Amino acid sequence: MTNEATRFKNEGRYAEAIDIMRSMVDLEPNNVAVLHNLAAVLGDAGQYRESADTLKRAFELGLNAPQSWLVYARALSGIQKFEEAQQAFFTLLRVNPVDPDAHREFAQLIWMQTGERDRALVHLNKAIEENPQNPSLHLARAQVYGQTGDTATAYAILNEAAQLSGDPYLYQMACNAALEDHKFQEAVELGAFSASALPEDVGVLSTYAMALLATDNAQSAVPIIEKLRQYAPVNQLYIALQATAWRLLKDDRYDHLYDYDAFVGRYELDTPPGWSNLDSYLDDLTEGLDQAHRFKSHPFYQSVRKGSQISSIEGADNPAMRAFRQAANGPIHRHVEAFSTGDDPLRSRNIGGHRIFSSWSISLPPQGHHVNHVHPEGWLSSACHIRLADDGDDHDKAGWLKLGEPGIATSPVLTPERFIEPERGVLVLFPSYMWHGTVEFYSGPPRLTVAVDIVPAASS
Repeated sequence: MTNEATRFKNEGRYAEAIDIMRSMVDLEPNNVAVLHNLAAVLGDAGQYRESADTLKRAFELGLNAPQSWLVYARALSGIQKFEEAQQAFFTLLRVNPVDPDAHREFAQLIWMQTGERDRALVHLNKAIEENPQNPSLHLARAQVYGQTGDTATAYAILNEAAQLSGDPYLYQMACNAALEDHKFQEAVELGAFSASALPEDVGVLSTYAMALLATDNAQSAVPIIEKLRQYAPVNQLYIALQATAWRLLKDDRYDHLYDYDAFVGRYELDTPPGWSNLDSYLDDLTEGLDQAHRFKSHPFYQSVRKGSQISSIEGADNPAMRAFRQAANGPIHRHVEAFSTGDDPLRSRNIGGHRIFSSWSISLPPQGHHVNHVHPEGWLSSACHIRLADDGDDHDKAGWLKLGEPGIATSPVLTPERFIEPERGVLVLFPSYMWHGTVEFYSGPPRLTVAVDIVPAASS
């Protein structure tokens, strides 16, 4: 992949990266490496069908690289050809039977289809039986346990691996697992070891900072977070960590970052071309999303719990799903105009326009929810309710959006500061560094939402 295409891809400018890769394919139509690169960026952009077709052509030309089979499996999963996706994983694992990424993603696919951890682990466990000394497979197994809710087993595996190896990266992973399992003092000790060994590693430093925030050591976390902010000024997680430390320390700067009145907006979607009114569009969108949501359980490393996620609606066959970008662009533009410019991390990046970076959908059945989280690569994030939770639910604020409650452990505990009642067809916009999640609900049909992440762009 050319340097320019790689830069566009890393910036989320997928259309431009794809254009460059298409022109390279035109120059070398039988170059399987070029075809792989085009398929990879198409997959990243959510254009799974063309990604799969491109790789099918490359395989016919002799391509057999494990990474290509992984991209192919992801694309087939994205277009919901699950049996073919499983066959692609099997092919990959015949080429490289100890590929930890392939095993983890294969386990994820089975988990999302079934919601059963034991079934998800079958192939990975078999690989470990055949390769018991392979540490990467054991780490992948720990990740599967953690992402399917067994945080105690995940911590036990990772902590043992860290103690046996002395590897500071394993100490970081064990620190993360300890935090997930509410072993906060152990997390501090593990994090301190990894940070002393790797004092310039941002992943290590951010994990250690979280451990300090969990143990009433916000003051000690501040210089670490300031270092992270210097390394990556627009990383939204690091801004969120800084805000959390300031809130714990009762620092007035927190209120300027979490200015709910200025930075949070609610806007009705525009009616996209092809529909006479918003209600008819939302009806068609609801039907399309219901047909597309075929998974039983959540993907790994996402905020949804007890629900399903469509990772991208960009390349969907359904016209209403494809039209969501047009429905959302007007409200986003109005919000960007409303908060203007300033010297804070949100407004300082406002250059007059925006670009939708990614778009996805969530279906939450009763008892489903989003854990509190932020979007590290975004600028603005959003939630748009397409079908609401049941209005007859007796639980206060059930199904509502909540803002301000950290998605990490803190001491003392910090609670939500703002609740927003969902409205059908209303897009709620807020800074990507703002902690957000949902309140569980307990009755009614699945709650349907679409969300987009937005990055700055020059106004056209």
